[in-house]
Amino acid sequence: MRRITGLALAAMLMVSMLAGCGENGTVDQNNTTGMIEQGANDMKNDMTKEAQRAKDSAENGINSVDEAMQNEEGMIMAAGTRIQDVVMKLGETFGITMPQKLDETALKDVFGIDPANIEEYYGEYSAVNTSADHLIGLKVKDGKVDEVRTALGNRKNEIVKNFEEYLPDQYEKAQAGRIIQKGNYLFLVIGGNADAKDGFDGEMNRAEETINGYFK
Repeated sequence: MRRITGLALAAMLMVSMLAGCGENGTVDQNNTTGMIEQGANDMKNDMTKEAQRAKDSAENGINSVDEAMQNEEGMIMAAGTRIQDVVMKLGETFGITMPQKLDETALKDVFGIDPANIEEYYGEYSAVNTSADHLIGLKVKDGKVDEVRTALGNRKNEIVKNFEEYLPDQYEKAQAGRIIQKGNYLFLVIGGNADAKDGFDGEMNRAEETINGYFK
């Protein structure tokens, strides 16, 4: 914009100078007209370039916003995949002690989640008080993700607190557990083996890689 204004002022100054020279009879009329036309064309070309740059910037901004929204909200599972497939794969990798299947009653009473906010779920958690194992997968309805994520966080904190005074390995396992979000899908993963390479944090990295493999 500053460039265009500068060019306009320069063109006006040039016209004034040429007009002054014309009054003194020292400038050829054809040269004067040609110089004015050339200046006007240059200014027109620069204005066109500036307008195109502004248009490109606006379009790039819109595309960036759209891409960010898709990254956040548009995550979907690969065709033919179910939450059950993901959780069962995690179970094959990490195992679970005395598994208890997740149902609507457990969603409400154990996890503090309203089943009406869930479109699809599958999960297992340890039924004994000597294991922190949890492998839970949920597809949450639009607008309810934050609420459900908070409930899963409260459940994880409860498990950590339960093992704070005893069973240090389970305490560490619970602390390392993760809530992994992929769009409207949430997974609570607490599991693995302390003796594994990189410990429980390494186990959770592998869990996240496994989950990522089911999404696009």
